[in-house]
Amino acid sequence: MARKRRKWTDEDRQFLRDNYQNMSKNGLAEHFDSSVGAIAYQLRKLGLRRHGVWTDERDDFLRDNYMKMTNKELARGLGLGSHAIGRRLRELQLRRSKKWTSESDQFLKDNYKIMSNSFLAKKLGVAELAIAKRLSRIGLVRKTGKWSKRKEEFLRANYKRLSVNELSAECGMPLDYIRNKIAELGLR
Repeated sequence: MARKRRKWTDEDRQFLRDNYQNMSKNGLAEHFDSSVGAIAYQLRKLGLRRHGVWTDERDDFLRDNYMKMTNKELARGLGLGSHAIGRRLRELQLRRSKKWTSESDQFLKDNYKIMSNSFLAKKLGVAELAIAKRLSRIGLVRKTGKWSKRKEEFLRANYKRLSVNELSAECGMPLDYIRNKIAELGLR
């Protein structure tokens, strides 16, 4: 059911002016029983932008926790939006970069042809994007096709009925790719 459109009063607008720096959009939306989009619209309409939201204490909280918490968790802890967290992490040049070891590079070299980026990411405990960037940086390029939705659906529908060799032929993927995709999808 859609929310009833709110009629904004002068008192509501004054409350926004007085509190938009100290409350998150979610908090304001809750206060007004309104949507976050409606709050954002009113803030824009009133020309209210959040400058100076970053205090030394908030910056210290980011520095102490950005490696342990996601942006969403940091945002919750500070009562801000996750976009504001991402922007501030960039401004402070705080990056969550994995320290790639020779062992993790060797794991990639040994497995990039037979495992998807998603599966490699799970095995190494990093994001898929980190895997893609690292593969590119160390010059590892796959020559085989990617898993399309159609191929994945075919595999799900036929993995019990067909042998790995038959699945490989039908999907046009190497045997190890088939085995790993079956494991990745938990189809055993």
